Amino acid sequence: MATFPAADAAGTTAAPRYTKVAIWLHWIIGFAVIANIGLAMLTEDMPRETHRAAMDIHKALGITILLLSVLRILWRIGHKSPPLPAATPAWQRPLSGIVHFLFYALLILLPLSGWMWMSAADRPVDYFGLFTVPSIVGPSESLADAMHDRHETLGLAMLGLAVVHILAALKHQFVDKTRLMGRMNPF
Repeated sequence: MATFPAADAAGTTAAPRYTKVAIWLHWIIGFAVIANIGLAMLTEDMPRETHRAAMDIHKALGITILLLSVLRILWRIGHKSPPLPAATPAWQRPLSGIVHFLFYALLILLPLSGWMWMSAADRPVDYFGLFTVPSIVGPSESLADAMHDRHETLGLAMLGLAVVHILAALKHQFVDKTRLMGRMNPF
């Protein structure tokens, strides 16, 4: 459940906040997604050994993102989001819901497509040296090729959506001065 508004030191009412669990899952998943995009994009032209090591981390982090995202969705089902500030324009309200839905869809589909790709390519995913993640499909070159393409497309969609999300949050905070970022402030 969201916490209700409380007066801050200046006596103004703070925006309702997400639960602490939702806040920490948001930031952990967000940083993991940014790290994974960076690992995929920034190591592509590096020496093969460096790239392979980065991709091992990328794959394990992808599985972690998938698991944390399922947890986040389950948490969200049981804990309603705080309402948007009253000053939020009517056209932004449904857009907010659409963006959240797209994030949740990408947070599931992107790592799932990578997992399917690696399974179909018969390249097991090592989870940070702890265990091998089981394959979810059998080897199939055509499926591996299709999942590779889908994974890259979904990755670019995630990058675009993350940039829009960050810019919108900054605009709401510093241009509109809605204090919207306080809803997700972990401190």
